[in-house]
Amino acid sequence: MTTFRTDGRVLGVERLTVTFRTGRREVTALQDVDLTLAAGEFLAVVGPSGCGKSTLLRALAGLLLASAVVDRSSTITVPRDASGRPDVVWMPQQNCLLPWRRAMANAALGARVAGVPRAEAVHRASEMFERFGLAGFERSWPHELSGGMRQRLALLRTTLTGRSVLLLDEPFGALDAITRRSMNQWLADLRRSHDGALPSTVVLVTHDVDEAVTLADRVIVMSSRPGRIVDEIVVATEQSPRERVLAALSVE
Repeated sequence: MTTFRTDGRVLGVERLTVTFRTGRREVTALQDVDLTLAAGEFLAVVGPSGCGKSTLLRALAGLLLASAVVDRSSTITVPRDASGRPDVVWMPQQNCLLPWRRAMANAALGARVAGVPRAEAVHRASEMFERFGLAGFERSWPHELSGGMRQRLALLRTTLTGRSVLLLDEPFGALDAITRRSMNQWLADLRRSHDGALPSTVVLVTHDVDEAVTLADRVIVMSSRPGRIVDEIVVATEQSPRERVLAALSVE
């Protein structure tokens, strides 16, 4: 059967194979994927559409769909907090903001679901509004915010859960190119600040090569389905990381 291990320092998978079964049809999304993430690392995952990037992220989050079958030899390693709960949080592609809650209430919800009392949750959220470029919009409804602001609000809500590992599934994919570049720079600056506004360990799934090399310490490139890791690029040690990622993608 699938083994789930805990480790306070790393997140990863070994020999991960995931198959989806619908009726008589079987589709293998991931095949023999080995991946280890060090504490404090920002990892980007790129690859063609349908290669299993989101499936990998869901496996790390423990949120695989009911139709997913994980091979018995697969191992998933997750960090856990003092209470024994998985110390990871997942932000999906859609912002999933509650339209009937104002911005502050949406943000505070992250801390509330982590068990923080309401007053303290609101206090924690209010302290971060300026850092997330949302100062002055505390009482705005989600539909009154720009696309970039809604994504920052969703990210703030996610980080306020207090988890140490953040899993991002194409969080800026729906934004226009100019806003997306701005969001990439903002997120890079936020991470470099080391002020606790962002979890220290991040996994980002993206189709955008520039986004990957701008934000990540390491980029893994996946093949077309069934997804396998075909290249791994350490951004700081690569003279032209963008070109190497593009070359790996072109082979696929």
